[in-house]
Amino acid sequence: MRKDAKNIEFTITGKPVLILLGTIILLFLWRVAITHNSVAPEVEERLREVLAAEYASAILPDIQSKIAQHKEKQLSQDVQRLLSTMKNISFPSLKSRGGGDHLYIRAEIRVNGGSPKKGKTIRYFHFHHSMVTGYVYVDEAFAIEYYLPFLD
Repeated sequence: MRKDAKNIEFTITGKPVLILLGTIILLFLWRVAITHNSVAPEVEERLREVLAAEYASAILPDIQSKIAQHKEKQLSQDVQRLLSTMKNISFPSLKSRGGGDHLYIRAEIRVNGGSPKKGKTIRYFHFHHSMVTGYVYVDEAFAIEYYLPFLD
């Protein structure tokens, strides 16, 4: 290592270079190996439930106010809108990464064929797997957690 006043320069030669390159190749291959283009139906259903609850929270205040005002006709329309939203959540792209007990999901979300009114179109989620409870939603994840799941 040589240190000048202007810059720092590292020189690596011999076996350390091979070890470094080997490590980089192994990390790349491992990352490719843990990427799955398909997601278990159980996880997809859990994700749909999480999103349905989130989107319902935007509609529920309208429903509650119409119940209080005894507006049955408008209440019926809001309930239909809520049910339609919950039924029409789709995933054009759903991929997973991770291993062991932790699973990270990248989801492209569509509601009624378009972009969701609440939240982004592409979102990341963290699930935990247990032998007793199956897949359990933990929280929304950052993209970096999906792309580098071994940091967990």
